[in-house]
Amino acid sequence: MSGEAMSHRKEKLKIARELSQSCERRAAKYDESAEFPHENFDALRKSGYLGLTVPEELGGMGGDLRDMVITQERLAAGCASTALTVNMHLSMAGQMARNWRTAPNEATERMLRDIANGTVILGGATAEPGHSLVRSTGSRARRVDGGFVVSGLKTFGTGSAVMTHMTSMAVHEEHPDGPLVLVFRIAIDTPGVEILAGTWNTSGMRATRSENIALRDVFVPDEAIFLTFPVGSLDGSLLQTLWGWAMPTFGAVYLGVAVGAFEHCLTDVRQRGWESRPFVQTTLTECTLLIESARALLCRTAEEVMGNDLWTGMTIQQGMSRVVSAKVLATNHAVTVVDRVVQLVGSAALRAGSVYDRALRDVRAGTMHPYSNADAHELISATCLGIQVAEENPPRRAELAGISTP
Repeated sequence: MSGEAMSHRKEKLKIARELSQSCERRAAKYDESAEFPHENFDALRKSGYLGLTVPEELGGMGGDLRDMVITQERLAAGCASTALTVNMHLSMAGQMARNWRTAPNEATERMLRDIANGTVILGGATAEPGHSLVRSTGSRARRVDGGFVVSGLKTFGTGSAVMTHMTSMAVHEEHPDGPLVLVFRIAIDTPGVEILAGTWNTSGMRATRSENIALRDVFVPDEAIFLTFPVGSLDGSLLQTLWGWAMPTFGAVYLGVAVGAFEHCLTDVRQRGWESRPFVQTTLTECTLLIESARALLCRTAEEVMGNDLWTGMTIQQGMSRVVSAKVLATNHAVTVVDRVVQLVGSAALRAGSVYDRALRDVRAGTMHPYSNADAHELISATCLGIQVAEENPPRRAELAGISTP
């Protein structure tokens, strides 16, 4: 990395560090009330962080997946719910920016400018019970003039409290070539879209307010559909976008939860004068190694995604296995770190509303967030053994450009 690029990355991290500190001061309040952290999002908007992955010439910070992995870890150390919510937005913006850099068009440019100035916030509504791998969906699309009419029920609408546009999926069963998954982006105020308030009631990541979203005969115009692939397939374009960006950044967010708890633990150890206790030394060493090994794999994976290596130098399944491995290692290491920190701090860590209490609850969502441990182990082991889990669909473009100005 050049000296200029390193300087830009440090500046982004500095902004994330300042935001993390301010968000941390409000984290307990939002967790206790399970209220969306609007103040935190206002701070993200004011700082320009909502445009982290938008090209500089369009008003953003020009960051890519590598920047996002680093900054999102730091933001999550302050407030996990804020970091996880903005993760969806930044990831989608980065995917859009990279595709725009590869094949520019006016509509995408306008949206990226609006993302950079904070007027457009992206969210996702793709998950459904029984369809966690996003190879299919229970939502259905019926062909009409100029587009499709879509109906379905989506879960985990992270960012539903602030999103202006959402990405979702439906199956067009009557396609001449066989059932096709349609991936589309529409405005959240499109007729027929309803956020089902009160459906989010969890022990962890409470302030994300990831409400269910109903799609009731929603008209989706043809121009809103930006990706299609055969039902059940491993899609190369989805690896370049959703999975390539989500897996390392999900890992970074949950690792950040553990890092936040670990840093507070270091402060407590010093205040208690426990520095020379063997159990303390062993625990802190083990936690450090777990954190640093997770960071290393997340950063390597981000490099592979931005370098196009995961779909040009290997099969789509092998690329999927690589990104999923990074997420699984990071989230499981994060759980282990938090558990060891709590064990070290003792009963004080279980005080309701403490940093440790929040971390203990928040970090556990990481192993369930797709790819879950169970799904990941099946994919990774099958890939090791040379077993094909699904038919592969190549990406539309093998080589994608970076986000920064070439």
